[in-house]
Amino acid sequence: MPTFNQLVPLHSHMYPSTLPFPSTTGALELLDLPAEWFLPAVHSVYFQIFSSMLSLPLSATQRDNLARPRLLPLLDFLPIFDAVHAVQRPHDGQLLGLQISMTAHGPMGLAVMASRSIAHAMETIARYAHIRNRLFDFSFEREGGSVRLWMRPRIPLLEYGVFVENVTVFAKFSILQAIAQPNDLRYGRMLLPWARPELEEGKLLPDRPLCIYNAQALGFQFPAEVADRASPLSDPELFRHVCQAGDEELEHLRGSISSKVRHLLHSHQPQWPALDRVARLMSMSRRTLLRKLESEKISYQQLLDEARNELACWYLRQSKIPLSYIAEKTGFSDQTNFSRSFKRCKGCTPKDYRKQFSPDSPQVF
Repeated sequence: MPTFNQLVPLHSHMYPSTLPFPSTTGALELLDLPAEWFLPAVHSVYFQIFSSMLSLPLSATQRDNLARPRLLPLLDFLPIFDAVHAVQRPHDGQLLGLQISMTAHGPMGLAVMASRSIAHAMETIARYAHIRNRLFDFSFEREGGSVRLWMRPRIPLLEYGVFVENVTVFAKFSILQAIAQPNDLRYGRMLLPWARPELEEGKLLPDRPLCIYNAQALGFQFPAEVADRASPLSDPELFRHVCQAGDEELEHLRGSISSKVRHLLHSHQPQWPALDRVARLMSMSRRTLLRKLESEKISYQQLLDEARNELACWYLRQSKIPLSYIAEKTGFSDQTNFSRSFKRCKGCTPKDYRKQFSPDSPQVF
């Protein structure tokens, strides 16, 4: 199979980047992203995989941030999307998704390997996909002699939607390659909710799964008689142990106080509610909130600084608005405090960060 690097230029910064949103030219009009784009949603392991596939250099700060496995906001993936021209070439996401290894999916990947059958594996994906991908709702369905895994976006993906959906559905399908017989995989069908694209010559790969276009939703399906065949790799004991760990991780994600605080901060921007108000909104005392955040090894000030600087990154990338106005919009008292906080969080000044994304500058993410 051709690699993704054979389809996407490695030095994408040599090409002009066409933004899906018009850049402002000095007016005080700002384009705002949905608050969900700033919330932890996609695991950092995927960022590492994509940047490695594309030979994209990482800054020292970026490497340090990725050293701790965690969920990243979708906003952090914009440099990757722009590097592969995701808006202009959304169907290249299929090949990118197929090259993500099963081990990259963590507990879900291990549980799939130990599953009884393809159908059981699809149920397992639906059960544990949220551990590393919170962009979609996943559901398993058995109907009319077929089994299906559906993936419905939970947040507005804007102009990046088709690319992200392609990556997601093909990455999930590729997990089955470890447990399914090659002949069984031939019966799988990708369900894609858009018209058949006009792909460039040579882009259609002979071993890519067959697609059904204009489907009711995103997903894939198998005939039940194929999907229910026993897998030779089935390991009930291993499956039980991995699922126990997966259930604990899901429970942690559901009960994460820091994730709830992040959501409140971004949903109330640019007012940025104070700690006392956040505690009231969460129906707990200030002291209780501080104690719970401490148990997750993070402070309210860290969460506030992250939220402000994530929003600043969006404005710096997508506009030419003066730094002083960005400082005001992100809740800093002045430009000096904004620059100091931004450098502490991102490892470079706002001015240098903005330069990284100009068409004539080498990009370092």
